[in-house]
Amino acid sequence: MNSRQSNSDSHTSLDHQNSQVTDENQIPTSYKLDNAATIFSLVTSSRIPCLFRMTATLKHSINVGLLQQTLENIIVRFPYYRVNLQRGLFWNYWEYTSGKPTIIKDSKYPSQKMPITKKGIFPFRVRAFYNRIAVEFHHSITDGRGALTFLKSLVSEYLRLTGLEINDWQDIFRPGEEPHKEEYEDAFRKNYHKEIPDPKRISKAFHLPYKLEPKGVYNILTGIMPIKQVLQKSKELNVTLTEYLTAIYLDSLQEVLFSLPLKVLKKNLKPIRLMVPVNLRRIYPSKTMRNFSLYVTPFIDPRLGKYSFEEILKQVYHYMRLEVSDKYINQQIARNVRGELNPIVRYTPLFLKKLFGKVIYNGQGEFLYSGVITNLGKVSLPEPLNNEISDIHLFPAPSPVTKTGCAVVSYEENLYISWGRTIKETIVEKTFFRKLVKEGIEIRIETN
Repeated sequence: MNSRQSNSDSHTSLDHQNSQVTDENQIPTSYKLDNAATIFSLVTSSRIPCLFRMTATLKHSINVGLLQQTLENIIVRFPYYRVNLQRGLFWNYWEYTSGKPTIIKDSKYPSQKMPITKKGIFPFRVRAFYNRIAVEFHHSITDGRGALTFLKSLVSEYLRLTGLEINDWQDIFRPGEEPHKEEYEDAFRKNYHKEIPDPKRISKAFHLPYKLEPKGVYNILTGIMPIKQVLQKSKELNVTLTEYLTAIYLDSLQEVLFSLPLKVLKKNLKPIRLMVPVNLRRIYPSKTMRNFSLYVTPFIDPRLGKYSFEEILKQVYHYMRLEVSDKYINQQIARNVRGELNPIVRYTPLFLKKLFGKVIYNGQGEFLYSGVITNLGKVSLPEPLNNEISDIHLFPAPSPVTKTGCAVVSYEENLYISWGRTIKETIVEKTFFRKLVKEGIEIRIETN
């Protein structure tokens, strides 16, 4: 496959088509970024690394040489990740490379800046430490569902190479399989309807008034608890697991807000609003391995007074059911894609887009939210693999604006709620877990 099919000048044609392909097998040698990826590629920095992380801990120490062979085996199955970012006149774009990603040592602080604009840098990396395999993906290339598919393939192939016999591979991607062409698709553009109006604008949200840690410092704290206990509690309240945890998060932020000194409280009295990512593959039929998630935004407005937990839970319950619908999501898709197709935006030179990218990212994104809670759901693997894997974690990308966020995943008998923060203070996490403990849930804490 030719890794140099296009260059910065010729890429302007990609404004009118989704990708360029080889004659042999119709696998694109270059393709455009989706609209979510475009913003992430423009704003990435040491403060906004746009990097999220997933880990799998094995029951035995890792052979790094064998893991490197594993990575070389499976990357062929994920050609849309075997790319480097290239700069066109108007847009960044992905270009296939025949280069090989390499395993690197893990670091104390995860999700460090990835210089994706630098020549030869892949939009993901694989780290190893003792018995832990970690993958860190730049949000410009995929979302949590894509990263999970990649991690499952990586770990499964590694264990196969160690001699583990796997008869039922379930939905795991394997070396030698042909990638489906729909795995490349820009599902936002595919599901765009130009006649649909934009959603209503929302106001700026409350943010924690604490000083940021030095650049590169990203503190992690994970609570591990029996999934049955949390599910039982949410069932008693007649809400989903995500709704229950979202309500506790909002309640925790409210408690932090009202604990502030009066002068600071008045200055920061704004709506408390969360980003809750939704995997759109559950709403629209799509096999895409690129970004295909958007947010719903449950909130409370403390300017109206303090909410009881019952009031918060009720508001989250109804809000989530209202927003998680194709009609509301269609509005978000229409707004995002419409902005990308605007002739003024479309033909603004890339260097000018980069200047305004952070303004758009903050003004239409981070400034509108107080935090993020993402629930990847239950991770399922074939039985022989479960016997070799201790746990699976998901960690959100660092944010200098919301300053904290959490990611949720369940594996086997446990629920893992991992918090990432760019501040020293652990007040949000402690408040959150204390509320769960008061409900009788047993929690074990790990930190980095």
